[in-house]
Amino acid sequence: MMREAATTMTTTGLATWWLARGEDDLPAPGEWLTAAERSRAEGLRFAKRRTDFLLSRWTLKLTVAKVLGWPDDSANLARIEGRTAPSGAPQLHIDDRLAGHSVSLSDRAGCSICLVTADTTPVGCDVELVEPRSDAFVRDYLTDAERRLVGAAGLDRHKAANLIWSAKESALKVLGTGLRRDTRSVEVALAELNPAQRTWSQLEVRTNEGAVFPGWWRQSGAFLVTVCWPGGGPSPAPLEAESPIDTMRPSHRWVDRPIR
Repeated sequence: MMREAATTMTTTGLATWWLARGEDDLPAPGEWLTAAERSRAEGLRFAKRRTDFLLSRWTLKLTVAKVLGWPDDSANLARIEGRTAPSGAPQLHIDDRLAGHSVSLSDRAGCSICLVTADTTPVGCDVELVEPRSDAFVRDYLTDAERRLVGAAGLDRHKAANLIWSAKESALKVLGTGLRRDTRSVEVALAELNPAQRTWSQLEVRTNEGAVFPGWWRQSGAFLVTVCWPGGGPSPAPLEAESPIDTMRPSHRWVDRPIR
């Protein structure tokens, strides 16, 4: 049984929007990229890394354009750029100026997710697959309470392990540290493990220092999506009636990660 998330989410709080795209729909590099983005893409030696970079930037541009109400033609998309902050997080620029919105990006197995906020509150999002996770993974990267959640999940053990991991990654993006920080220094609580597919369910991440990041998660087939930010708020608003992730198949091109 899942430990109930302590924070009760309300309709007040930060407004966010989300969008997903798959690599099968990625357009060829062109005028929708800035000069700096084209240069970076051309400098990526491996095709997978190049495709992942282009997919994440295209998803970001489409998301921001929809939030702003702009047409998604190449001229407008080229006005939007995700630059890399010193922490490694994407930093949104519009017309070569720092924008008044925060963004978070994640990609996995040919799918890219972007989360955009109404202001500059730091946010984190992550997309993972429901894939096997070893006992060593659970032991080395999860807290005692999280390990109990995984153990109690029965046949959904791998789903629980990946969901907890994803929520940790989202929180570590909010903190600006990524995996440079010990993953056991943040702890995830879930309201439930088996809500209806394609619906948002509550989660919460607490740090060792006492900070609380309320958030949300959803499952679409083999994909798990998590989001969180300080202060909480309503679940991310969709920018289209149906998301491609709801029917998307994981790419066979992706490479196993070293963390197992």
